[in-house]
Amino acid sequence: MYLGKELLAREFLQKIPPGGEPGDCAYKGEEVLEQHILSVIPLLREKDIAVVDREGRILGVLTLEGVVQRLVEFLLDTEATLVAVLGAANDAVCIIDTQERVIGWNRKAELLYGISDGDILGRSIHNFFTNLVVTRVCRNNQEVYAEYHQPCQDTHVLINSLPIRREGRVIGGVSAEKDVTEIIQLNRALSQASYQVKYLREVIQKNGLKKPDPFAKLYGHHPRLKAVVDLARRAAPTDATVLIRGESGTGKEVLARAIHEASERAGKPFVVVNCGAIPAELFESELFGYEQGAFTGAGPRGKPGLLEMANEGTAFLDEIGELPLNLQVKLLRVLQEKAFYRVGGSRPVSVNIRIIAATNRQLEEMVAAGRFREDLYYRLNVINIEMPPLRERRSDIPELLYRFLQEYCQIYHKDIVKVEPGVVAAMLSYSWPGNVRELKNTVERMVVLAEGSVITEKDLPPYLQEHALSVAQVQQQPPPKDLATAAQQAEKELILKALREAGGNRTLTARLLGLPRSTLYYKMNRLGILKEMRRIT
Repeated sequence: MYLGKELLAREFLQKIPPGGEPGDCAYKGEEVLEQHILSVIPLLREKDIAVVDREGRILGVLTLEGVVQRLVEFLLDTEATLVAVLGAANDAVCIIDTQERVIGWNRKAELLYGISDGDILGRSIHNFFTNLVVTRVCRNNQEVYAEYHQPCQDTHVLINSLPIRREGRVIGGVSAEKDVTEIIQLNRALSQASYQVKYLREVIQKNGLKKPDPFAKLYGHHPRLKAVVDLARRAAPTDATVLIRGESGTGKEVLARAIHEASERAGKPFVVVNCGAIPAELFESELFGYEQGAFTGAGPRGKPGLLEMANEGTAFLDEIGELPLNLQVKLLRVLQEKAFYRVGGSRPVSVNIRIIAATNRQLEEMVAAGRFREDLYYRLNVINIEMPPLRERRSDIPELLYRFLQEYCQIYHKDIVKVEPGVVAAMLSYSWPGNVRELKNTVERMVVLAEGSVITEKDLPPYLQEHALSVAQVQQQPPPKDLATAAQQAEKELILKALREAGGNRTLTARLLGLPRSTLYYKMNRLGILKEMRRIT
C-alpha cells in the first residue's frame, strides 16, 4: 500500500469481471490513476468512476464504499504498525498531539514512569509531568538529540525529541528517552560507600585473594571504549608492538599501563619516554644513554638510557610523532634487533623490552611529507588502537563525573553526596576538547571549591557556566522567521562552539575558524557575543 501522496487511486480499483460493463459511471481517463485518492472522493459522492486507459480499455471501477473500506483498512494497518514499532523500541516513547494530549505510550514508558497506557492515553501530559522537552520542541518547532533531562524526581534520562510535521505544520511531537537513572544512582551509592570499598580493596590485595583488573581504570561502558579494551586485552599477553592513537587527554598512557600490567612483564619496569618533552639535543643521550667521556660534561661512569632502564619491561614512547628523524633509524634498530649503541659506545647493548607507542598526530601524513620514516611506521603499527574522544562517548560522562568525585572527596576529605542536574546537563552538552583529563581537572576544581555537600552550577568553571548559559539561551530562542536571521543565528552558534573548544582563547578561536583576529572581533561585536561575555564576567 502506498503512503502520503503516493497513495494513488490505482490501489482502490475494483476489477470488472470478464465481459462485464460498468453501470452508471462517470468515465475518467488514465490520469485519475496519478491523483491522490482523497482528491477523487468528492467525485465519488455523485457517481462511481470507471477508469479506462488511453486505448479505451476499462481498468476498473472506483466506488465510494470501496474507497472508504480500503482507507479504513489502511488506517488499521498503520495503527497496528505503530503499535508494533512502539513495542519493539528499547527506549521510553511518548507521542503527543497539538493539544498536548498523550496519543502514544509504550511498554518501556510504563516501566520507567510507573504509569499505564490506560491511565495516560488521551489525557494532557501536563497532568503527569512538568518541564517537558517534548512540548518545548513542538512549540518551538525544534529538534533535540541526546539532551540530559530530569522529567520527575529521581529519574534521569537522555532524550531525543522531534516535532511531528505534516506539510510544514506541526501536528504533535514524539520523544524517546534512554533511562540513565541506574548509572547515576549507582555512582552516588559508590561515592557514599567509598571508605568501605577502599578498605575491602586493601584487604583483598593484602591477602592476595584476587588480582585487580588492570583495565578497570579505563572508566566507562560506551561500545567504542569496550571495543578498545577488548582489543587491548587480546594484545596484552603478547610482545607485539602497540600503537595507541587519539587526542590529548583521552587516556593513552592509562591504556598503555593497563596493557603492561596485564602482560607477563607486570612487576617489571614501565618506563615513560615523552618524545615531545625532551630537548632534541639531549634526546639521544637520554634515550640510549652514553659512555664515560662521550662528550663534554658526561658523567665519569657513563649513564644508562631510558630504553636500557626498561629492560625486561615495557618502554612507553609517548608522542612518538615528535621523535627526531635521525633517532628514528636507531629506534628502528631497537625494534628489529633488540640492540643499540650508547652515545660514544662501541659495544652493542642488548635489551629485552616491549615497545608501546602513542601519538595524537596523523603519522600517515607525516610519512607522506617525509617527516616520519615509513619503515618505522610499519614496525610500530602492528596493533593499532584508537582511543575515542570524550565527545563521542558522552553517555560515559555521568560515570566519570561520579568516579572522579569519589576519588577527590577522599583526597580532600570532602563529603559531597549530590550533583545538581544543571551541572550534569552542562557537562553532557560541552565538547571537552581536553577530553577525560579536562573533565578530571574540572571535577577536582569543583570538589575543592564546593562549600557544602552539593555541587551546584556556581561551582562550575566560568567557561562551563558561560557554555551552560549559551545552551539555555539557544534552546529558549524561537525559530528564525527569515533567511538572514537564520544565517546570523547559525554564525553565532558556530563562533560560540569554537570559543568553547578553545577554552575562551580568542586567538585560538580565530585560528579554528580560519578568520583574522580582527574579523572575529568584528563578528563577535555585531552578533552581541562580546556584550554577553561582559555580562557573564
